[in-house]
Parts: sequence; C-alpha cells; structure tokens
Amino acid sequence: MIYKVKYILATLLLLSIVPNVIAQKVFLATGGMVHFFSKTPLEDIEAETKSMTAVLTSVTNKIQFTVPMRTFKFDKSLMEEHFNEKYVESEKYPKAVFKGVINETLDWTSDTVAEVTATGTFELHGVTREVTEKGTLKIVGDKINLVVVFNIVLADYKIRIPKVVTKNIAEVIKVNIECDFVPYVKK
Repeated sequence: MIYKVKYILATLLLLSIVPNVIAQKVFLATGGMVHFFSKTPLEDIEAETKSMTAVLTSVTNKIQFTVPMRTFKFDKSLMEEHFNEKYVESEKYPKAVFKGVINETLDWTSDTVAEVTATGTFELHGVTREVTEKGTLKIVGDKINLVVVFNIVLADYKIRIPKVVTKNIAEVIKVNIECDFVPYVKK
C-alpha cells in the first residue's frame, strides 16, 4: 500500500514538472521591435515596427522571425506610402522572414549574456538569401532578450531605387532588432 502511495505521488510530481519543462523548450516573442535607418547627405529615413513575432526552440537552437512590412511607421506618410508601394511592394511581398539556427552551444537554463551568431535564410521582397548575423542574447530566468544589428544591401533583394532619388535613399540600410522571448505555454 505504501509503495502505491509513493508511486502515485512520484507520478503526480513528475506530471506536474514535465509540462513546464516541455513548454520551456519553445520561446515566443510578440511585439518585437525592428528599426531601420537610411543615412544620406540629403535626407535620413527611418521607420519602426513593433509587430515582429519570433519563435526560438532551445533544444534545436532554431530561430525564426516574421515582420509584416505594412506595419513600419515613418515620420512622413509619403515615405511610408513609397516604402510600401514602390520599394518593398508590401502587397506582393507582405513580410520579411528569417529562418535559421543559433550556432553557439548555450546553457538555456543559466542566466547569461552571450554574443551569438545565427545562420539561415532571410527572405525580403521575394528574394531569399543565405545570411549569418551576429547578436547579443541575454538569458535571465525563463526570459530571453535578443538584440541584433545588421545591414541590408537593397540591391541584394532587388529593391530598386529610382535615379531621381538615389541621393535620398542609402544603398545599405542599417537594421536593429530587439525582442523579448518568454516560454510558450500551450493553452
């Protein structure tokens, strides 16, 4: 009888722990920030969105970001209109997506700050390219913060700048990403 009670208690304890362990293998970030900046002698252009979503799987180190292009906000509405209609063609190519793997081996259960690289594919404006980008990953408890800064060469993604505005838009755009991941808990 005592054996059965111990077995039942051990089983209940294990069942209460397992869902948390399983859930903490997948982390989700919603409302991640993406900011880009174009600097030229004539004009600086910048925009931001807080509509990025990202998924991180700590067991496989897989990471994926999705950014809806129409959610970028500019200071000038005409810039926003040109961005969506003439440059990234948001109706035809509604999102930018990165799918990759964090290259470093990390202890996802320990508080740490680590410089990391991720290798994968980045799709923008209908063009998919192999990329490797650097970032800083900070783990505190069950929360993960990721900051990435990289450059996008517009020509690499077939984003054409008309000659009449080539002095207004940089050929290389600086992009900053910051997102906070929390454990995904299936509802």
